[in-house]
Amino acid sequence: MATPQLDDDGSKVTLDLHGLSVDEAVDLTYSTLRLAEDRGRNRLKVIHGSSTTRAGQPRTIKSALHDRLDQGTLASHATTVVRSRDTLTFVLDLTATSNPAPIKLQDVWV
Repeated sequence: MATPQLDDDGSKVTLDLHGLSVDEAVDLTYSTLRLAEDRGRNRLKVIHGSSTTRAGQPRTIKSALHDRLDQGTLASHATTVVRSRDTLTFVLDLTATSNPAPIKLQDVWV
């Protein structure tokens, strides 16, 4: 089974949510978004997969994240959110001082 992956190059954080449940993926996205903002990163790319939800089927990570975007509860500090087939990219508001310490998966995933 796949496990989540996180890469931080000091400017952009990439978070791959494959292998998580919907609730775990949403929580990890929030945690990573907050820490990326705090550390002064300019982008967070979230790889959620290209799944679709049909009536009567369980929700997917993609649909849960897109629902939260539509409700305005995700990315309150993002200046732009770019949606694509299998990713979301948050362009972050750079009010925090940049912290060069790399963000690691264990920093955001308990």
